[in-house]
Amino acid sequence: MMRVLIVADNGLTAEGIRRELRHTPTFEIVGFVDGRGSCGHTIRMAAPDVVVVDEMDSGSQVLARIREARQAVAPAKLVLITASMDPSWLAEAAAAGIDAAVTKSPNPSGLGALIRHVVAGQVFHAFAAAPRAARSSDNDAGLTERELEILRHVAAGLSNGRIAKKLWVSEQTVKFHLSNTYRKLGVSNRTEASHYAHVRHLVEIYPEPVDAAA
Repeated sequence: MMRVLIVADNGLTAEGIRRELRHTPTFEIVGFVDGRGSCGHTIRMAAPDVVVVDEMDSGSQVLARIREARQAVAPAKLVLITASMDPSWLAEAAAAGIDAAVTKSPNPSGLGALIRHVVAGQVFHAFAAAPRAARSSDNDAGLTERELEILRHVAAGLSNGRIAKKLWVSEQTVKFHLSNTYRKLGVSNRTEASHYAHVRHLVEIYPEPVDAAA
């Protein structure tokens, strides 16, 4: 069962989302969090596998809740339900940490199926690039150029083997640099490192085909 937590600014909206998701047999709705205020601790304590964030009334409020959720439960899937599919808005939400966005509709009967596909890794959408924020000196956490280079490839979805081939180094060398990168960023795996890179604009991502044989 996948534990699902709903973040919204009112109980009525949260209940509507819950009703749409209750028919998805693999989901267990663990609760509703009021998104009008800071809720990172509550999200962390709920330990969800999926966080569904409603658009709410304030864009800045939504982005703040997304960032809190991403930091609180880094491995979880974050899905935004929004009435606006404007590329710039979705880019901001993606930079904050969402994995996917689902449009609102008068009768979103397929919401559960869409989120299930997102969780299963069967949906991918490359949002437009968000305006790059000015990079502060503390954002790179002291990463070396090589560590940043490897982090860029990790965030683009390349395996250790593929990275090693591209950089003409051994896989052990890649693992060594990743270990140092995780320690410096305070993360425990490549998924958390990728989110860190995206949210803090550490790297520019240039998608490229991943060698399935790697």
